[in-house]
Amino acid sequence: MKADDILLISLGGAAAKIARHIAAKSLRDPSKPPMRVLILDTDDEVLQTVTHTTIEGVSVTIFGAQRLNGKGTGGDHVIGMSAFRDEVAVLTQQIGTPRLAVVLTCCGGGTSGASESLLRILNERGIANIVFATEPLPFEGDDRKRCASVIIPTIMSCANAATVVPLATLLAGAPDTLTAAESFDYAADRLAAGISLLWTLLVHPGYLQFDAEHLRQMLERDALTTLPFTFSDAVASGENRATEVVEAIAASPRFKLKGVNCLANARTAVVGVLAGDDLRLSELNVLMTGLRKQFHKQTEVILGTVNHPSFNGRMEVVVLAFTQSGAEAGDGDGALQPIRKRSGRSRSKGLTGVKDRFDDVERTIIDGVNYDEPTYLRRNIRLKR
Repeated sequence: MKADDILLISLGGAAAKIARHIAAKSLRDPSKPPMRVLILDTDDEVLQTVTHTTIEGVSVTIFGAQRLNGKGTGGDHVIGMSAFRDEVAVLTQQIGTPRLAVVLTCCGGGTSGASESLLRILNERGIANIVFATEPLPFEGDDRKRCASVIIPTIMSCANAATVVPLATLLAGAPDTLTAAESFDYAADRLAAGISLLWTLLVHPGYLQFDAEHLRQMLERDALTTLPFTFSDAVASGENRATEVVEAIAASPRFKLKGVNCLANARTAVVGVLAGDDLRLSELNVLMTGLRKQFHKQTEVILGTVNHPSFNGRMEVVVLAFTQSGAEAGDGDGALQPIRKRSGRSRSKGLTGVKDRFDDVERTIIDGVNYDEPTYLRRNIRLKR
């Protein structure tokens, strides 16, 4: 897959700052492939501040000009949604037809209200999508909390895969002496590091590949539901770098949300490793053996590597732990049990409501294919939402 087949879309002013940070990082770091970024917002003044210098591969689009005259939404997510719908044709053309879209938005502001419309465009055009959304800090105010409480469930129902990252977890470990502006930069850098490594893994895979097509296939297997996931990254150098990365990932607060051990609850875990030409198989063994101890025994673990000489002596790892909604508490260590994959039969029963009539009828199975299941389930066809 070419770099042009993947598009990073940021929605809102705060997300624009992070997206620009990611794009600039990709240009400075020789191990990072170039990125194609589309920054969307309603506030012309904010975007001029964020994009005061031109970055290769980054395009900026103001939407809702007729409704808002280049101003912000005033924190009203309904206005953000309406402003996006005013110019849906133009925005659809701007998005184009990438194979995969990585969407970034900071929930709590009014522009994030356009998330639903954006995701529906992607779904209708068959563009696989994975969403990174941030959650406001606990003290940011009731209005931002209310806005986020409306937007986040919408994202979790429309996206192919989505993660909600509390800003507080991104600030874990930050010095208390940081100013408010420095704290935001710190959080943005932590979020950018994980997204940037994922991008590198998808666009520039190494000996063990996990590219964008692999991710698309994983998302299409679960086309009838949104896959929630959590993620974190770690960097270490020196002789014991693999062990240090395992310890950092296991201790990451992003994998311990609301009393849930997200690693132990992962149904599928993607492990991306960026290292130099000096990466040894013995180090991969130490890394994967250590990480597997954090997962449930039934977790499907997928490994992808990227090798670049600029990383000689150090190792950067990102872990994405995909779960599924509706998990119930497991026994023993307090972790959630992995969710069994839904069967086509149980899904048909829920959709038709009359499956019980045929419980005693022999199933129609030809050459191992159950023709009692709907065609869209057997062929993994994604229906419009």
